[in-house]
Amino acid sequence: MNSAAQLLWRALLGAAIDDRPVPPPTATDLRILADRLTRRCSAGWAASLLAPLAPVVDAPLVDPAAAMSARLLSKLTQAAQEAALRRMIAAGLHPVALKGFANAHLLYDDPTLRIVGDLDVLLPRSEIGAAVDLFVPLGYRFGGTRQTRWGFISDASYVPFYSPDGVTNIDLHVEPDAWPLPRGLGAADVLGDARALALPGGPVRVPRDEHTLLICLSNIAKDRFGWQTLSKAIDAARLLTRRGASLDWREIERRATLARLRRPLDALLALLVALGLPPSAIPMTPRPPRGLAGRAWRQVLADWQAVFPRELSGTDLLWRDLALAQTPATAARLNWWRLKGLLRPESGLPAEARDRGLG
Repeated sequence: MNSAAQLLWRALLGAAIDDRPVPPPTATDLRILADRLTRRCSAGWAASLLAPLAPVVDAPLVDPAAAMSARLLSKLTQAAQEAALRRMIAAGLHPVALKGFANAHLLYDDPTLRIVGDLDVLLPRSEIGAAVDLFVPLGYRFGGTRQTRWGFISDASYVPFYSPDGVTNIDLHVEPDAWPLPRGLGAADVLGDARALALPGGPVRVPRDEHTLLICLSNIAKDRFGWQTLSKAIDAARLLTRRGASLDWREIERRATLARLRRPLDALLALLVALGLPPSAIPMTPRPPRGLAGRAWRQVLADWQAVFPRELSGTDLLWRDLALAQTPATAARLNWWRLKGLLRPESGLPAEARDRGLG
């Protein structure tokens, strides 16, 4: 990994820039990597993440106008998402904010720039109908997801629930993430152990730290360590940098094993350390995969070091699935769901929405 990539990844993962000196990178090399990063995430967030590298170059690494525009959109999105959560709480529902919204407030000094995309909310399954009834009169409607030949196969959440202005997109979850995570970490676990996070408008419940890491892991394995998982990996690294030594690693390993995610866990931890996360953030020695899985892991590492210079082919994704991200039992079950979906495609709507004629 060249010096530009080393410095860039230390900045992304929240590690100290000057802990381990590296040769000075060229501004051109840094700009190439920064441009790739900006194509893969919000310009505002990219500018914030790369701020520690400002002394290395004589101009911003991210276009200031693009960064400002993205920041304004993030502020609007944050306010709308907080309002949606407040509405659910005021109605007597018991939401737990997941993923982006929760991690933004847990792991970043300025949460605004991390908030992009959906508001993921875990609710008891018995409250889904009440949530639908709460937002439909406000103009919310389900839809907006790309249909595949086998329909919508997620068992953890439904198709996006959009506000009429398009600013708020709520993903209603009945599990913290897609199968196989519920084998080791189910909705009851996350709902039961959720903690209150103090925000200016009042407390919002979020998962405990160990559950946050496992949800990040599940997302990364599900998307085969592709560029789409960048935000989850950065969140995981920030969590480990801040609180890795205090996490209950026995619980993390036990739940990952039950969820058939132990191999992806080892791969993720080894990847983060190889990219620049201080080994002291993990009170165990990461074990890079070996054999065929090791070949897939080394290709993942090369892609991440270069900040995702290419799109993955179908063959690449299949290879990562089989060698690194999934066990044979997981692959068999997911393909069985796809086969059933060819015969009877799923709409992705909650039963409560279909019963109300919203499909």
